[in-house]
Formats: sequence, structure tokens, C-alpha cells
Amino acid sequence: MASKGNPILSQVLVLLLATAFLVLGGKCSGENDKSPTSSNALSKLCADVDFPHLCEEIIKGASDAKNATQMAIQALSLRATHAKALALKLGSTASGYLKSSLDTCADVYDDAVDSLQTSLDNIQGGDKGALFSNLSAVVTDIVTCDDTIKGGDEDPQAVLAKSNKVMKKLGSNCLALADEIHF
Repeated sequence: MASKGNPILSQVLVLLLATAFLVLGGKCSGENDKSPTSSNALSKLCADVDFPHLCEEIIKGASDAKNATQMAIQALSLRATHAKALALKLGSTASGYLKSSLDTCADVYDDAVDSLQTSLDNIQGGDKGALFSNLSAVVTDIVTCDDTIKGGDEDPQAVLAKSNKVMKKLGSNCLALADEIHF
């Protein structure tokens, strides 16, 4: 755990806390300046997702299902970008199995960010099938990282596993929100 002599873990925890603040704060880039949807409408959008509280925090200010899905995808993309940076940073000082695991995670996080950008393009293009395919690929990428780091008891692996848990929740919510889009 965060014991003396482990500055990397301390940096990791600070990075994760900062990421959680940005992602869960719902005020990253002025989204709340848009005409707000009633809390009833947001609750309805988030009613069928697996993690409704997280959903409601992420889509504050959304105007409709399409906008809510875009906001959820952007939040997940931000989280995946931070996780990739963390995996690269930790991997730069690791060796053996841990380095290999962290490199794999960095690669799949990069793939996830690409798929999330493509998902945003799918929304703009009205391609619901491709949207679901790309969002499903993101969840698969996160699970791949989880599978790679399972069994490791080193602190960086535990930190990435916690981050992956949140990203899987976000990914699940993105899929459920995308189902509410009517092209």
C-alpha cells in the first residue's frame, strides 16, 4: 500500500483522484452551459443503465440521449487516456511480468481511445450498429487489461484494476445510453 519509499504509488493515487474529480465532477468543459434537461429526464435516461448514479453524474446538462451518450463516451475516453498514461509511466520502471502487463494495458487503452473517437463519429453519422460494435470493443479492451493483470499483487496492478472497474461501469453505461438514441 502507500508506504514510505513508494513514491510511484503516491503519484498514481494522486493521478487517479484528480481523474475521478474531473470525470465525476460533470463540469469539464462548459457542458453545463447548455439548457439543462430536467432531472426527471436524466433519471429516465439513466434508469436502465447498470450504474445509474454514475450515469447521472456524467450526463448532467445533457439535452437528449444522443448528447448524453456523447458525454458518457467523452468521460470514458478521458479516463482511458489517463489510464494509458499511468500504465506507460509505471511500465517505464517495471520489469518482467509486470512490465509486460502494463505494456499490454497501455496498448489496449490506446485501442479503447481510438474506438471511443470512432464511436463519436458513429453517432454523428447515425450508424447505431457500428456505435455498438465500437463501444463493445472498448469494454473488451478493458477486460483484456484486467485479465492481463489478474493475479498480480503488486501495487500498480491493483491501482489499474480499480481504474478498470470504473471504466467498465462507464462502458456499460455508454452501451445502455446508446440504446436510447433514435437515428
